[in-house]
Amino acid sequence: MKRISNYLLVLFVSMAILAGGISNVKAGEFSAGATVMYGWWKPFLANYLQQLDRKMPIKTSFKMNMDSVLYAPMLGYKISDTWNISFILLMALHNQFSASSSNATLDLTGLNLARSTTSHINKYDADLRANHAINKYASIFIAVNAETDTYFGGYNAIVTFAPIIPITLPTKGSLRSFQYDCGPGAGVDLKFELVKNFYAQIKLSLYVMAGKLTRNIQYSTRKETINMAFKSIDEVIFSYYIESARATVSIGGRYHAMTFALMKATPTEHFKNYTTLFDQMGGITASVAFVF
Repeated sequence: MKRISNYLLVLFVSMAILAGGISNVKAGEFSAGATVMYGWWKPFLANYLQQLDRKMPIKTSFKMNMDSVLYAPMLGYKISDTWNISFILLMALHNQFSASSSNATLDLTGLNLARSTTSHINKYDADLRANHAINKYASIFIAVNAETDTYFGGYNAIVTFAPIIPITLPTKGSLRSFQYDCGPGAGVDLKFELVKNFYAQIKLSLYVMAGKLTRNIQYSTRKETINMAFKSIDEVIFSYYIESARATVSIGGRYHAMTFALMKATPTEHFKNYTTLFDQMGGITASVAFVF
């Protein structure tokens, strides 16, 4: 409970920019800020941590710290009255997310052999958008999105001869898996002024991405998967422009969902075994941005 309270405190006092954007910006002006998001994450990679890519899945228990605070710096530039660009890098670092799995790989009378994996996860989500205003209320944008997830940890070989006490043989922690996806997208931005300087905004976007998932044993590659990814990012935002400070403050919500089409794998993956079909992340955002 204390952890959640601290996250919420950070959420409402930290600077942010993902949600709001800048209102009343003139051509040629820069904007800068940072974003904070309190979100939950259900990763597609949970399938691999549970070894569901095997032809014959093995008994597995899986746990994950699914909620955390993410941070993001942002830069923007108003090119003209109808065009502007923005860049944001959403990050989760320093053990903000973690996952573990215990896998029973052999079950014979008097003998149990298991492997348990513990990982801390670093997550990066970069978004570059060029936005074109159609009229006072609607804009369209073209974009490029890149997402990278790195899983670090070791595993323990646990050997038990009943009724002897289990013997644990730990290995040195290393990069367990690395996933990245990158590709173009497009979307629509609808914005309405409810009262003076107070706005409601909806952003919808869709991306088509190419990517790779690499899984390691220690520092050696065990498996590589090439895939196509389809990703949507949807946002609902409420923002207020403070004229005296030339700043926009915002709160809102963000949700993304990704699904994957397998292109190449070594060896063959078994999607029919997967229990997680989408990579999903959603949460509350808060922001402040300044014009220079």
